[in-house]
Amino acid sequence: MSAGPVPASRHAAARHSAGVVWRCVTVLFGGYAFAAVAVTLLARLLPIDRAEATGWGMVLSFLVFVSVGLWGLHDHRLGRVSLVIWGGAALGFAALRLLGVRP
Repeated sequence: MSAGPVPASRHAAARHSAGVVWRCVTVLFGGYAFAAVAVTLLARLLPIDRAEATGWGMVLSFLVFVSVGLWGLHDHRLGRVSLVIWGGAALGFAALRLLGVRP
């Protein structure tokens, strides 16, 4: 006995589940990458002592990560969430590579 065609509701549920998984991966890993790059860039650009800039970056990293995560879970458009988080992390990383090591 063969299992005939899968009902459309199963396909919709599978697509929804994949979207939820991608959103969670984006918020957790992409949000971490975004926060790490953002605060590293901030610490690199702050005109204060390197140790103080690092401390400020560490403190602000929690706020950035939570803010990006909450926004990523709240926004209904998964494409925009992915683009902003992963794109922001990639652009920030490119900017850090261009700036180089802080003197």
